[in-house]
Amino acid sequence: MRGIGFVLEPEEAEELLARDPRNADCLFPYLNGEDLNSDPEQQPSRWVICFHDWPLEEAEEYPDLLAIVEERVWPDRARLAGPGDKRNREYWWQFGAYRAGMRQAIAPLRRVLVRSRVSELHSIAFVPPGYVYNEQLIVFAFDDDYHFALLQSAVHETWLRKQASSLRTDVRYTPTDCFDTFPFPSLEYQRAGERESGRVGEQESKRAGEWPEAFRRAAQLGAEYHEHRRQVMRTRWLGLTKTYNLFHNPAVGDADIVRLRELHAAMDNAILACYGWEDLALRHDFYPNDRGQIRFMPCAEARRELIFRLMELNEQIAREESQHG
Repeated sequence: MRGIGFVLEPEEAEELLARDPRNADCLFPYLNGEDLNSDPEQQPSRWVICFHDWPLEEAEEYPDLLAIVEERVWPDRARLAGPGDKRNREYWWQFGAYRAGMRQAIAPLRRVLVRSRVSELHSIAFVPPGYVYNEQLIVFAFDDDYHFALLQSAVHETWLRKQASSLRTDVRYTPTDCFDTFPFPSLEYQRAGERESGRVGEQESKRAGEWPEAFRRAAQLGAEYHEHRRQVMRTRWLGLTKTYNLFHNPAVGDADIVRLRELHAAMDNAILACYGWEDLALRHDFYPNDRGQIRFMPCAEARRELIFRLMELNEQIAREESQHG
């Protein structure tokens, strides 16, 4: 593997930090999909040496770390001869692509949303922005509860399952297919509706960045859902995957899991309100999905109608963008 030599066990990372506190500049917790889905607190199980996008001269200022990379990475990268290997061979001290755009986007955030790229179950969670994220994680540059509610909702899950490719029985979340194509609710449409109905006063409507009532309600439920799920995982000491296995099991009637389902249904309906689709009855219950697996989710009719409305909205947005250049 071209990057495994950068990865350290916690004990080795702790020793390096104790030896020279400056090593913290280039030593980070390394979060992967297994940690995200299996650890009850989404804690990274390993660390990684990352010299950012620095030239070799700057990396040489951290001799303890560079010595490890020279020993464990350089010999393998020096032998790379493929047409796509030039960068790894010439910048052997750098841990893969730096993703400067992503790092710039999440730099001011207090937390970020992440999802495993490949997973049978759709689950996202907030994690600290100071990690290095494995390539099998999708990072969303949002730190607010509304976007958690939207992206965790059945609305987004219904869309992504239509758009995503499959890997055996799992779903591969491809951002270009699942996220870039997903039509978000229009804030301006909701603001206009609330002003017309009188639910937003003149002063409130003039505040920059003030979110409409429907969006605030969705954010409130998103926060409540995320916190309740966190408490369930901590109390039962289960990761996201095992928690959602209970969530989708009709034989499980424990109060904490039932409450999680209730909050999920309420959050889904709150997201519908952000679209102005309160007329759509989701009728949450246990239904078989397209692979015959029982899941707690909206009924098939509601899911089909969701796809139809999202596709219509997508076309409307595309027309408006075309008209405005």
